[in-house]
Amino acid sequence: MRQLKSISLFFLSILLATTPLTAQNSFSSTEKAAANVIYPAGLQADVEFLCSEVCEGRACGSVGGVLASQWVKDHFLRWKLTPMEPDYYLFSPGGENGPLIHSVAGMIPANFWLDNGKYILVCAHGDGLGILHEKLYPGADSNASGVVATLKLAHLFSSMRMLGKSGSTSLIFIILDGKEKRSIGAKDLVARIREGRFCDPRNGQVIREKDIRMLIDIDQIGSTLSPLHKGKKEYLMMLGNERLKNGLSETAGTIRRECGNKLDLGFDYYGSKSFTEIFYRLADREALGGCSFPLVFFTSGITMNNNKPCDTPDTLDYEVLKERILFIFHWLCRII
Repeated sequence: MRQLKSISLFFLSILLATTPLTAQNSFSSTEKAAANVIYPAGLQADVEFLCSEVCEGRACGSVGGVLASQWVKDHFLRWKLTPMEPDYYLFSPGGENGPLIHSVAGMIPANFWLDNGKYILVCAHGDGLGILHEKLYPGADSNASGVVATLKLAHLFSSMRMLGKSGSTSLIFIILDGKEKRSIGAKDLVARIREGRFCDPRNGQVIREKDIRMLIDIDQIGSTLSPLHKGKKEYLMMLGNERLKNGLSETAGTIRRECGNKLDLGFDYYGSKSFTEIFYRLADREALGGCSFPLVFFTSGITMNNNKPCDTPDTLDYEVLKERILFIFHWLCRII
């Protein structure tokens, strides 16, 4: 009996140590500890690498694009994300005579004891325009900023897991390739899900649309050149369809109160319903938004630098980028 009690207490201690994150902000101290892995100089260094001549503008199928995908994979490996496919790559053909698509995907599993069998996907497109007419298109805001934000979120949740805290929903982080090739990477992801080829790497269980609670897309999130309100450079847009809008606003307000986040938040595209719908469906979101699960889109908006050679790392604000990443982190902590 004493031995049975000891065993029970042992497993109870494990259960308490791995209690999932909750909406009551119970583990704010753990969140703060994990947040120490992110700092502006590190964000800038990562963006500068992705925008360097070595990566050649990250054009899909280019040597630089493949190198950038390898760099992403190395980060997932370092932070011990579980690969969704062997070696982390979601390979897909690029169409007739097209390049091989190198999307990269890794998972942070849910709490073992309270796993609800659900998933949240966090995505950003990694490819850019590359070199056109002998000019390098660095793609700092579009979308090195989104790649770095997604990687840092993976790092934050990996740190949380190492500290003994994880949620009841598994997180899958995906850097999609082929956005500039008619969103082939995003379309391939949707096809994998619908055809039963997207599986949980722990047990081979097929992940279907109904198992995905939400997909989060991060695109152009590093600039402060297009603020929501004049003079307020610390801002972020959090876009969903009309059904999601009220819920997003309510949850975001809670985070601002609990975490002291001062971001000027917008839940539509500069107050325009029509432009919100257009921007919500641009790029990979056109393919991803056709699924039954909700899609939430984080962005700092389009600027005059996007898709031009002047979209360089020095045009981004890394202090604000850090605050945006931390906001998304705290938001996710409360919904997983």
